[in-house]
Amino acid sequence: MQQERLALLAGEIAQARDLLAEMHALQETHIADEESRLLPRLPQTARWPARIYIAEHRKLTSMLADLRAALAPLAAHIEDGATRLNLLDAQMPFKHVIEHHFEREEKGLLVEIST
Repeated sequence: MQQERLALLAGEIAQARDLLAEMHALQETHIADEESRLLPRLPQTARWPARIYIAEHRKLTSMLADLRAALAPLAAHIEDGATRLNLLDAQMPFKHVIEHHFEREEKGLLVEIST
């Protein structure tokens, strides 16, 4: 995500699109693995039930699709600093949700399935 945000900062929209496509592929693999291999092992007494993780996955998938769609019609390079800043600002909610989700996995899911 940092590389993609740096590409946006530099106005390198084509590079940012490529990096978001890579992020999409990684996210899809992560979600599939987590939902098929880890969530079924989550105990009933877990701090956060499986449905919370699944809901976050759906939200992250939707948010990433929106980010990709926002970049799709843009030129390969953008000089305008205000446009670049707006693109970075538009990503803050996604960045926040994904960081929160990873923290939930580290403090909840991964701990609870290993005990």
